Amino acid sequence: MITPIHTLADLRADLPITRRCIYLQTGTYAPVPTSTQDYLTALLREENEVLLAGGSKTGDSDHVAEIEGARRRLATLLGVGADEVAWCYNTTSATRLAVQSFSWRPGDKIALTDVEHVSTVKLVEGMVQQLGVQVTVIPSGDGPTYTPDDFLEQLAQRLTPDHRLLLLCHVANTDGRRLPVAEAVRIARERGVKTLIDGAQAVGVFPVDVDAIDADFYSGSMHKWLMGPAGVGFLVVKRTQLPAYNPLWLPRAEGDGLTAGALSEVGTPNHVLRMGAAYSLATLQQIGLPQLEAQMQRLTSQLRTGLHAIKEIRNAGPDAWALSSSITTLQLANGDLTQCQQLVTLLRERYHIITKVRPEVCGVRISLAAFNTVEEVAQVLVALNEVVSR
Repeated sequence: MITPIHTLADLRADLPITRRCIYLQTGTYAPVPTSTQDYLTALLREENEVLLAGGSKTGDSDHVAEIEGARRRLATLLGVGADEVAWCYNTTSATRLAVQSFSWRPGDKIALTDVEHVSTVKLVEGMVQQLGVQVTVIPSGDGPTYTPDDFLEQLAQRLTPDHRLLLLCHVANTDGRRLPVAEAVRIARERGVKTLIDGAQAVGVFPVDVDAIDADFYSGSMHKWLMGPAGVGFLVVKRTQLPAYNPLWLPRAEGDGLTAGALSEVGTPNHVLRMGAAYSLATLQQIGLPQLEAQMQRLTSQLRTGLHAIKEIRNAGPDAWALSSSITTLQLANGDLTQCQQLVTLLRERYHIITKVRPEVCGVRISLAAFNTVEEVAQVLVALNEVVSR
C-alpha cells in the first residue's frame, strides 16, 4: 500500500533532509522519501526472512506480481509497452547496453552532440581508441541564445547516411537546455541512422512520451527526478529494434518472443531496489506529475528572474521553460573553475545550500525539484547576492 502523499507539503514532510539544508542537487540524485525507505526496509526483511524460507527470493508471494508491476508502471509513464523496458543500474549502463548491441567495425561513424554527459563522452572516446570508430560532434549553440531550429539545422548538415548511430540527450545536464529529440529522430531516420536518447534529466520533470519520440533506444535513471533509490536505471528498446538487439550474446531462436528485459537482465537482480523505485514513482503520481512540473517551472522562473538582478552572474542556458528544464547553471563574470568550486563550498558551509560544479561550462548548477519552495529560492538569491556582489 502506497503511503498517502497528496500534496507538495506532504512530500516535503516526507524528506527530513529539507529540515537540514536547501537541497538543490536532484540533477545528480534525489533524496529518497522516508516512506520509500520504509517500504524498502520491509521488502528486504520479507525477502530474507520469509521468501528464502520458501525456497527462493520471489517465492509464491505477492512479490512476483509486484516485481512485474514495477516494470509496467514505468512503461506506462513512458508511453511504451512493458516488453520494451529493460532494467539497468543507471543511465550510463543502459546507454552502453544499447551501443554494445551494434557490431562496430573500424571506420564506422557515430554522432553525438556537444552537450552530452561525461559518461557518454567517455564511452565514445573508448570506442575511438579500441574500435577505431569515427566521431562527428553536432554543435548545439551557445546556451543563452540556444534555439532548437539552429540545432536541427546543424544536425541536418552534419548527419549523413554513413553514420550508424546518433547519441543525444533529451535535456543537457550541463545547462538544462532541452533538445528537440522527436525532430532529431525524424532527421536521423530519413538518413537511415539509429537513435539513442539519454533521458536522465527529462523523465520526471516534464511529460515524456517515448513512443511518440520514436527513437530506437531511450535510456534513463530512477534516482533523479523520480526520487527512487540509486542503482536503478532503464533502457527502452523500440519493439521493431528488438530482433537486432542482443548486447549480451544470449542464445535466441527465430520468433522466440524475447523482450528487452529478457535480452538485457542476466544474473541475480535486486528486485527490492526496482520495486522501491516504482514505489517512489507511485508516490509522485499521487500528487500529480503536472503539479510537480508546474512547481518546478514556477521556482525556475523565480530563480532566473532573480538572477537578472545580479550583474556578476548569468544563466549558462536558455531562460524559457519550453527550451529548458529545472536545471539552471550559474556562470560567474570573469570566473574560473576554482571560483566556482569556492562558491559551491561557501554556499554549503555558510548557507547550507547544496549545489554542484559543472566544469564543462565552468559553472555552478542548481537543480530545482518540486519539493523545493519559493522561500528557499528567495534564500538562494539573497545568499548569491551577498557572496558574489562583494
